[in-house]
Amino acid sequence: MLKAVIMAGGKGERFWPKSRKGIPKQLLPITGRRTMIQETVARIKTLIKEKDIFIATGASLSKEVRKQLPRIRPENIICEPRGRDTAACLGLAAVTIARKDPGAIMVVLAADHLIGKKERFLKIVSAAARLAQERNDLITIGIKPSRPDTGYGYIKAGREIKGLGGKERIKAYRVEKFLEKPDLRTAKRLVKSGKHLWNSGMFVWSCSAILEAIAEYMPELA
Repeated sequence: MLKAVIMAGGKGERFWPKSRKGIPKQLLPITGRRTMIQETVARIKTLIKEKDIFIATGASLSKEVRKQLPRIRPENIICEPRGRDTAACLGLAAVTIARKDPGAIMVVLAADHLIGKKERFLKIVSAAARLAQERNDLITIGIKPSRPDTGYGYIKAGREIKGLGGKERIKAYRVEKFLEKPDLRTAKRLVKSGKHLWNSGMFVWSCSAILEAIAEYMPELA
């Protein structure tokens, strides 16, 4: 069963002063009449039912999240008592979901992304979910860079695993390397190579696969 986990605990500091601690950018209507988190839910609910959408957020934001998303079940709002970054957030979400559905596939999304090609995006997510089910791998979604940019981390693509999308030309590769946000000179080199993608921060995996990985590589967190 597909489950969506929308990460909505960020402080939105880069959008200050409009985005503030009590109402960060994911809770603001930046790209249209709906807030960013409302746009994210509307986008994914054509693929994943609202009853299977989970929101991971901080306790201080949970009241506003519930107000903005009244159709999301209250028990699907996962409140972190304090911020502990992405790994802890997703580990908590995986534990919560696995208790109800041990075989679930998690589609991990950020609450503040602007995605123009909605249909293409949903096809990519569906293909990634099938691959996660087949191989029990951890899948990350990369974005083909349109320019050298120092605001993104980069993913170096290794060997191709398989084509996933027919006419859609969706392909899957082994990740050879993750690179942190580079300086401009390095960003230009990475883009020119044609082998690097922007790291979108969107992931697809089974609950069991991510919990096994945390146990192996982050035992203290596990």
